[in-house]
Amino acid sequence: MQGRRFWVELGVIQHEPGDAVETSPASEKKRFEAGGVRVTSGNIGTEIKWHAQTRCISSLFVVLEWLRGARAPFVLRYYVSGWFEEFYKTAGEASQRIEAIIARGDRHFPVRTFVEEVEPVKTVLAPLLVDALNAKDHVDDYSVDCVYNRMASRFDVLRVGKKSLIARVYGDVESSHPRQTIGSYSDAVSAGYREVLESGKPRTDHVLAALRFPNNSVYWVPYHRLILPKHGNASVDGVKVISQFGKIGFKVI
Repeated sequence: MQGRRFWVELGVIQHEPGDAVETSPASEKKRFEAGGVRVTSGNIGTEIKWHAQTRCISSLFVVLEWLRGARAPFVLRYYVSGWFEEFYKTAGEASQRIEAIIARGDRHFPVRTFVEEVEPVKTVLAPLLVDALNAKDHVDDYSVDCVYNRMASRFDVLRVGKKSLIARVYGDVESSHPRQTIGSYSDAVSAGYREVLESGKPRTDHVLAALRFPNNSVYWVPYHRLILPKHGNASVDGVKVISQFGKIGFKVI
């Protein structure tokens, strides 16, 4: 859709002068995850796009006021464990639907995953991960390969090493492994993957996550991880992840 484009962030309209200019998908994803609402309006109508489970409420109220003079028809694209797309002929219909989504989405979800980046030294990181950082060609048995699925805006598990942490917990039968890293326990886990893919540089973390084990019990699990970039052609960019149980360097209240 061509025309005027701007963002509303934390209840403030961020104008971008001139015609709509496409930014990188990674940059836009960060703005959506931070609660930004993107508005595009042109000769063929108006599109409003946002992540419903973020701090977007104040920005949506600003959009509701702006909608009164916007060009019809209207397309609402919003993310709630997947992208939804809805079409409305009038500003009144679009406004009523946004208000309904706000009413149903104003919830606070408990944080189940905590991530903190750490220095890649053996005093704070599992020795295997430090060794792997210096010998990247010898870690396949301990690593998990994840490919970025651009159509679904998520990372999918492509290969699981037989000695990897996930294989030790879930077994080495491929069908028993979680196939998606996003939504399985927290977007916080894959946020580091995106950062590594964008920067092209390795990253080391301490992670504390509430994970559901094969016996259906949920445990708080502390572990260390190393994320390595894996660049291929336009459709197979991804990351290689190596994780090990370990004591973390932060406390959660």
